Amino acid sequence: MTTSPFVSIIDDDADYRFLFQRVFTRYYPSCAVSLFANGQALWEALPQMQHQPSLILMDRYMPQLDGYQTLLRLKGTQAYHKIPVVMMSAAASTAEIDDCYKAGANSFFQKHTDLASLKATISTLGQYWPK
Repeated sequence: MTTSPFVSIIDDDADYRFLFQRVFTRYYPSCAVSLFANGQALWEALPQMQHQPSLILMDRYMPQLDGYQTLLRLKGTQAYHKIPVVMMSAAASTAEIDDCYKAGANSFFQKHTDLASLKATISTLGQYWPK
């Protein structure tokens, strides 16, 4: 039995979460999406999820538990370390991006604020993370 793709999106910007939700609802309706405002909210929800996310898209900078800290926890926990994690940021330095890759991030992309660019990024992700 195959399950529908399930993506968790973690970003402290409510507008960005809305944009992501809109893109997935419109262009990838078979994909279930969960939204979280920070890494702590994701971390607390993971044990209660019926299915683990097939992909996590996560902002690098957030209050409470930021994206990098959450990435370290995910990759350091046997139950979650195989979940692909794509980090994103509008302002990460090369060193910060490298640190994310060293910590186990599968990819890193520049955050976009327009719907067309966001859709293109998600389409690219879909090419190497099957639905």
